[in-house]
Amino acid sequence: MIRLEKLILENVGKKIKNAYLVRNINLRVEEGEIKIILGASGSGKTTILNIISGIIRPDDGRVIIDGEDITDKKIEERNIGFVFQDLGLFYSMNVAENLAYGLRIRKMDISEINVRVRDIAKRLSIEEHLLKFPSQLSGGERQLVALGRTLITEPKVILMDEPLSSLDTFLRNSMRWYIKDLRKNFDITIIYVTHDLEDAEILGDSVAVLEAGNIIQDGRKNDVISFPKCRKVAEILGYNIFEKEGKKMAIHPSAIKTGGDVDFEIIYEEKGIGYNYLLSTRYGQIYVKSAERIMERDKLSFNNAVSLGKCE
Repeated sequence: MIRLEKLILENVGKKIKNAYLVRNINLRVEEGEIKIILGASGSGKTTILNIISGIIRPDDGRVIIDGEDITDKKIEERNIGFVFQDLGLFYSMNVAENLAYGLRIRKMDISEINVRVRDIAKRLSIEEHLLKFPSQLSGGERQLVALGRTLITEPKVILMDEPLSSLDTFLRNSMRWYIKDLRKNFDITIIYVTHDLEDAEILGDSVAVLEAGNIIQDGRKNDVISFPKCRKVAEILGYNIFEKEGKKMAIHPSAIKTGGDVDFEIIYEEKGIGYNYLLSTRYGQIYVKSAERIMERDKLSFNNAVSLGKCE
């Protein structure tokens, strides 16, 4: 199926004085796609979202949505939704008023607002909370209100700035699947920034890895996660880095198996859901995750390692 490009960032850059926050950002997001921008704190993820939304204007490049150059358009003219890290709910307003806020500032008729509020609350299963205030809701329920307030305006694209970072593990897991279903239930395109690899693994169709304001790898999720192209990407993804026959190699801790030819000594062993090891090998110290316990008489296979090139 041919999918149209919903959003294009073309050679986008933003600097403060003479220092670039992001530089030469080229990004393409297909219609209906969930695009993950993965990177550490300070790598420039939020700056990219702010440029797309119109909060800040880029010094270089263009922002294009549905084939239209919107680089110079005001925030209110872009019809882009934004779910912030702190959610940005109004705690002096009840849920219904929070949901209605974006429609009210657009001066929509009150009867139409009421219809839309009831509809979005039903679709997100938060009807029973319409008269409650955010302080009376659980973390997951507040997430749904924030999503509903964004979706109710029928945006062309939704931007999400690490919206699950404040939730506990159980809620994070359940909300990931809820966000993934938004594409199917609302036919929406999502750009989601995070430092959490699990967000990328579960949510993403494609992943762009950002480091120091530059995209160093971009592609389909499985291609990026399974085949990091350079050391920086491998490090961000949690791979072991080692040298073999003069070549830089990387292997994920869960991809190291027994049945090979590499001897090792156990430095540390910790039992959690599985087994976690820090091992000494001829390739240096290696971190291993295993579903089963391994013994020093076992030998390890590094056959799943990938060769690393240079970052862009």
